Amino acid sequence: MIEDLRRIASRAADRFTRRYWGPTFRCPVCHFLLAAVDADGNALLVCPVCGVVIEIESVYGHIVPVVHDVEVFRPQPKARMHPLATHLPIGLFPFALLGAVVLFVASLVAGWGAALGGRAPVLADATLVLLVLAVVGALPTFASGLWDWNRRYRRRPYRQITLKIAGSIVFLAVGGLAIALHASGAVFSGATGLMQLGSPLGLLAALLYLGALAGNMLVVTVLGHVGGTLVYGR
Repeated sequence: MIEDLRRIASRAADRFTRRYWGPTFRCPVCHFLLAAVDADGNALLVCPVCGVVIEIESVYGHIVPVVHDVEVFRPQPKARMHPLATHLPIGLFPFALLGAVVLFVASLVAGWGAALGGRAPVLADATLVLLVLAVVGALPTFASGLWDWNRRYRRRPYRQITLKIAGSIVFLAVGGLAIALHASGAVFSGATGLMQLGSPLGLLAALLYLGALAGNMLVVTVLGHVGGTLVYGR
């Protein structure tokens, strides 16, 4: 089953890459997947991983990459700040989602709610703390990513980096919405700590809250994968 899920995820990623990246090819040196549309007006492209300068030629409709040079003065810090800073939001956000899912199930199933007892408010508060730490921690992560883009990648509009910038903005906006919903009292009861699913407004707020968390989990997964390719080349 896990292998089937991996195949489905791989197919979805390939379909998304073809649609968003357009025609792609592999760097002849490090084999990193590159988008032809990222080349400049002279059909030249610098690989973001290994720094070689590639000229894109078209032969009978097929992309043929030709290596010309290497970016000699490419900044190569031993420990870039951005890859290290990503661990906080990526590590904490899934636990915030897990806490919200447990509270949602406990709010639906009477037995679960009774089993949690007085611990539901504590779990709700812990979920909020994790959510706030993940979203607030994404601010310096985003800032460090912009710094790396400006210094290491010379602000070149790589599709991978453009996707990371857009995804980071979405994560911050949707995460802020989820925090506002949680803290407002519209989702959770202050007395029981469970979700207020009995009223239409409470149910709507809970579904919006869970949808925001689930959507951001997808964003985190994509950002982590794309960031990993830029660090490790695959």
